[in-house]
Amino acid sequence: MTRLPLLFWPRHAISTVFICVFVIPVLWPSVATSGEFDEDAVAMPLRIVNLNPFFVPYGVPVSVGTRTVPPGSSQLTFAVDTASYLSAAASGSEYLLLDGETYRSSLMLRRGFRPGWEYFLELSAVGHHGGLFDGFIENWHDFFGLPQGGRDAAPRDHLALIYEDGAGTRVNLRQDVFSLGDLVLGVGYAVPEWPIQNDGLTIRGNIKIPTGNAGSFAGLGRLSTSLWAETSGALPWSETSRAWLYTATLGLLVAEPPKRLSSVGDPFIGFGRASVTWRALSRLNLTVQVDVHSSPYRSSNLDEMADPVVILGFGGSVKVTENATLEIAVTEDDGMHRAAPDIGLHTALRWRL
Repeated sequence: MTRLPLLFWPRHAISTVFICVFVIPVLWPSVATSGEFDEDAVAMPLRIVNLNPFFVPYGVPVSVGTRTVPPGSSQLTFAVDTASYLSAAASGSEYLLLDGETYRSSLMLRRGFRPGWEYFLELSAVGHHGGLFDGFIENWHDFFGLPQGGRDAAPRDHLALIYEDGAGTRVNLRQDVFSLGDLVLGVGYAVPEWPIQNDGLTIRGNIKIPTGNAGSFAGLGRLSTSLWAETSGALPWSETSRAWLYTATLGLLVAEPPKRLSSVGDPFIGFGRASVTWRALSRLNLTVQVDVHSSPYRSSNLDEMADPVVILGFGGSVKVTENATLEIAVTEDDGMHRAAPDIGLHTALRWRL
């Protein structure tokens, strides 16, 4: 993938991005609606996750929309994500090699227990593998005339997760691994008196229980917590038809870094995302989304570790039955920041129970 020079994106600019993706959209006026759970009436953000293997243990929360689940009702979501990456860097005493593919499957249950309140839990499993799609990605790049970024010179189906600093080799993972991830427990609250006339505001928070294997980068090995806000509405030119919708999220994750990377770790990750959805057909929505978050390794001299993460998502959802919705998206990095995987695929199926 082509990498453009990092001329206009200093690391502190991530705070500016958060303001742009969150504050500006929520100030756009829209037709006010009730807080009743109705995916057909509001935009649902894509459930994009960052599968850079060094970032997976933190588990930046996904967005699930402005609506909370009504009391006594539930929603079940099964998601599968995969991403491919190849990058190498060295600076001073630091050396990094990331070559492989990461897979993550998750099952999330949301249930309403009081008006405007819901709880949710998420179970996940994570695998890091040598890869199955190296040849396909190379052929894809050849077909469209895209640069290989070193893929054509690297061994295929090869896993190497290596990080070294002045104290020695901190990470050296060369064998395929698979493990359960950390258990997520959370709660959401729909703010009843939100002054902006859009689809409302929902505050969510979670705690991650360290059930995952930290040695295989499936879990963090310690407790972490996150707090974030989600809102949505119609874009200004679509207030009546609601054919064009937006979502926005802003939040903070607090977690101690993995022990092996504590020398470059930071306990805070700011994250945000924004999407625009076109309701193309009664059962088909098309969505473009940008996910951003700061790096927990800001003390590193390597861009692949310290850069803010910017992930672009292109996809949508189709309502396959009255109670089931299929979501599919392709993800790419933005070509300037180096901490996100080159390319990824996301699928999810949501059921109303």
